[in-house]
Amino acid sequence: MLLAATLYLYKLEQRGLWIDEFISISDAQDISFNRGRLLYYILLHFWMLFGNSDAWLRGLAILFALGSVFLVYQLGRYLFTDAIGLIAALMLALSPLFINHAQEVRYYTMSVGLGLAGTFALAYALDHPSNFFSRFLWVFSRFLAIITTPLNGALLFPDLTIVGMKYYRQPAQLVKFGTALLFILVASIPVGLSVKASSGAHLQILPIPGVNEVLRELRILTAFSYPPPPPYLTRFLQIYILLLVAVIGIAVVRKRQSEKLIWVTAWAFVPTGTILVFSHLFFSIWNTRYVMLILPYILILLAIGFREIWYQWRPVTWSIAVVYTVAVSSGLFYYYTTQKRYMGGSDHYRRVAQIINANEKPNDIIVWSIIHGTALPLKHYHRGSAPIYVKDLIEVEKNIDNIQKTDVENWLGELPPIKSRLWIVYGKDNNQVLREVIEEKFLIEIDQKVGGLNVFLVQSPPKDSSKIH
Repeated sequence: MLLAATLYLYKLEQRGLWIDEFISISDAQDISFNRGRLLYYILLHFWMLFGNSDAWLRGLAILFALGSVFLVYQLGRYLFTDAIGLIAALMLALSPLFINHAQEVRYYTMSVGLGLAGTFALAYALDHPSNFFSRFLWVFSRFLAIITTPLNGALLFPDLTIVGMKYYRQPAQLVKFGTALLFILVASIPVGLSVKASSGAHLQILPIPGVNEVLRELRILTAFSYPPPPPYLTRFLQIYILLLVAVIGIAVVRKRQSEKLIWVTAWAFVPTGTILVFSHLFFSIWNTRYVMLILPYILILLAIGFREIWYQWRPVTWSIAVVYTVAVSSGLFYYYTTQKRYMGGSDHYRRVAQIINANEKPNDIIVWSIIHGTALPLKHYHRGSAPIYVKDLIEVEKNIDNIQKTDVENWLGELPPIKSRLWIVYGKDNNQVLREVIEEKFLIEIDQKVGGLNVFLVQSPPKDSSKIH
């Protein structure tokens, strides 16, 4: 827990907030179902009452990340041994992917934590079927997980499978657990309606997963979340993936008679299969952030495999430990030294605001034109008094290749009157027409590119342009 806390707090503010984090803040300011998600935004709403610094806003995810480390230990310990729980918890604490999500204003660590809580409650309920409280905790945790991330509903498929396998000869117990499952489904109807209502809002185009994408998740989830640089690290991590597959295979084969090994295997692979099948039948939802709900169960399987190898081939275990240490150390190094996040998210908003804050003068005006159409990223970091106008040129750019000079001139003509100077923050690359018009109509004081944003500071030229040198 101390190691996890140290890693989650280390360089917590080295990256500024990226757009998905600002979306979380916006949704927390106006609490409502967003594609079925609600609970995290409610908690974040009250969390923001006590501070709005980047570190504070990210602190909520850190709490759930620490809770997840604790719960994966408890689950591994309850189902198997203390050693299994400790190994799984250690690997979760060291996962660069999990650290990434612990250090952002998003709901993913909360999703994992609530998923673990529901799994732990169900495991106890299966061993103590007369214990109403454990069944209640299972229902309550699963419901909270679903209104955090609807994809957590995929955990109900292994739950149902496990209950059926254990009590298929005991109808009375099936009725108890079936009633609890029905309650979860009924309570989740608003989530389903919200997801259905926003079904057309799926903007991210994700690859349809094949064998390579599925195997690659083992590397991303456990040790190295970024695309590894070739050739040597790429080859090494390919070997690492095959090694993890072998360790999981050894765990499954050697403990195949264990009922609880079957449970963990179901929690690890049934949701994965559900997401995989959905991605092939409808549209792809194969995204590491979504698949992360299976991470704790993969780690428990790996811990079991490590222990089995330790009992039989101790020198081999040390070799595996060395490979794992090199892989995860490389992943941690990349995470803490690379500015972008593993999915490509960039923190350019803070740097843009720093440029404006350092050069702003009285009577300046800021025009904010980015594809997301919200000035919240700039308002969060802006420390000056210049008014901010959201003026979207993207509407003109339905066909960027055919954008006309007159379109840009009309757009500039609709901007507020310039009393002193005008800041233009434009969020689309390579608009040469915009640049040409700005150069013709204004004197440019600052022309700087920050990530995918173009920052211009301009003023109107004097009427006698011949005096310009």
